[in-house]
Amino acid sequence: MAGIKNAIVMVLNVRKNANSKSEGFNKWYPYVRGINTITTRALAEHIANHGSLFTRDVVEGVLNKLSECIPELVAQGVGVKLNGIGIFYPTAKCVPGGMADKAAVAGTNPNDAVSGIHVRFKPDDTNLDKLTSKAFKAKCSLQWGDFDEITKTTRGEGADAKVIRTHTYTPINEYEEPVTP
Repeated sequence: MAGIKNAIVMVLNVRKNANSKSEGFNKWYPYVRGINTITTRALAEHIANHGSLFTRDVVEGVLNKLSECIPELVAQGVGVKLNGIGIFYPTAKCVPGGMADKAAVAGTNPNDAVSGIHVRFKPDDTNLDKLTSKAFKAKCSLQWGDFDEITKTTRGEGADAKVIRTHTYTPINEYEEPVTP
């Protein structure tokens, strides 16, 4: 097993690319199997249990204030760096096609030129806290999980038709190569 000894394992499932227009069509690709998401209270409890001098309620109070302040600052165009974690910053999603020239920009309300504002995250990439790609992978302990095979069926007809995706999970460690006669 790659990664850190005695670490909590990150499980990877694999899924077949079903996009016939993709270069990777019919090939299998790993994805991180999300087990669950923890709440602010659970994160505060986790932090408090890591030898913190602060109790869960104090840590939770700081996290709640952080969750108010980061969006407020990012909405003002201010990036927020949490040392060892990364930077939260805003980007604008422009309307399709953009604007033809400077005159079009000058004569337009920004609300008409921007269809959305994204909050982006750039992981910390300092030498001490590399949370980017290959460096972060070295901090993880990876293990195969399941083949995730998706079957699509259509229920209903016409405008009322709905495509239902059904996932069938097969443990990778139980896979046996099919025998060909």
